[in-house]
Amino acid sequence: MLLPQSARGSGGKGIYSMKKLLIGYQIAVDGLEKVCMAVAVVLTGLLFVITAYEIIANQLVGNSPVWVEEVSNLFFAWAVFIGAGVIARHGGHIGVEILYEMVGPVLQTVLRVAYAVLTLVVVFVMVYFGWKMALFVGQYQTSLYLDISLFYFYLSVPVGGLLLGLFSVAAALPDPREKADLTQTAGV
Repeated sequence: MLLPQSARGSGGKGIYSMKKLLIGYQIAVDGLEKVCMAVAVVLTGLLFVITAYEIIANQLVGNSPVWVEEVSNLFFAWAVFIGAGVIARHGGHIGVEILYEMVGPVLQTVLRVAYAVLTLVVVFVMVYFGWKMALFVGQYQTSLYLDISLFYFYLSVPVGGLLLGLFSVAAALPDPREKADLTQTAGV
């Protein structure tokens, strides 16, 4: 006999909606990761091309173009800060795996939470103070040769911090899409 919804309770509905929310967040971060990787690859490729151009021009003419260093610094800063978030999602930053693997599952959870909290503190500093610095420097300073506002150079810090936060939260949260290891239960 089926009970009406009011008699069954809503415990399962809350769990289902939380799982749906987690899946949605992970899917959104997957898309953001692909965009970030594409931008970082393009920036790194352009960085390689203009550096090669600088070397060739220096060998042929005996003098390097003055704008290459400014554009290289801009591309490098953006590629690094965009890539840092993606790396954080996959555990590529500083970590002590041997200690993590030696402790039990409860302490592993505590370590993951502590890592997420510390990362969010760093994210706050990067976003808040990076934004203030970008606005301040952008008002008064431009690059030497191309006259580019240094705002665009320093903007990479708060944007990178925001991405680091989004990707670190995604790494800390469980991903309900991951399948259980069926070879353990199938007796293989």
